[in-house]
Amino acid sequence: MANWCYTSYVIDGKRKEVQSLFSKMNNLEKRRKPLEGSDFGKTWLGNLVIKLGADWHEVYCRGDWSELDWNGSILRFNTETANGPMHEVFKLIKKIYPSLEIYYQAEEDGWGLFITNDTEGRYFKDRFRIEYDCQFEYFTTIEGVCTYVSGIVGKEVKTKEEMQLCIEDWNDSLDMENDDQRIYLNEYKVVTDEHL
Repeated sequence: MANWCYTSYVIDGKRKEVQSLFSKMNNLEKRRKPLEGSDFGKTWLGNLVIKLGADWHEVYCRGDWSELDWNGSILRFNTETANGPMHEVFKLIKKIYPSLEIYYQAEEDGWGLFITNDTEGRYFKDRFRIEYDCQFEYFTTIEGVCTYVSGIVGKEVKTKEEMQLCIEDWNDSLDMENDDQRIYLNEYKVVTDEHL
């Protein structure tokens, strides 16, 4: 059974190439039936691989996309994929459309995978995620995380080290009945993807 990875993408580049990719994805969404049958339906990434002229058997594409949006300049959408981002699909996109810059931010809780390739924070500024009380809060700075955690634990914390100790103490003080009151801190690793 796969752990599901949720990834948000922003693609920019030459308008003609962004528009062409959007058109292919949009046309796939509007079809009555998928190009190829799968449990993922019309927005299966394998259908996009086929539309791009490749063999889905040769490109790992287990997942689908949603929330497709093109504003005339940049293309945005999300994917839900098995275990991590589907880099092979995006490598294929980059091969077909060389001007495109592909930025992403991915979360996969099971393996603790939190990554982004947006090194400058152009589209994905968040670098931290806190889970508390069955809610997620996102932060761009560690100072913001410290302020938020201070509000939960009722004690001011100013540094990452203080905050991590405070979270550990807080979580250790809870019994199993209050499990949803645990605080989980996730930090996005900023990666460089030469293959995109």
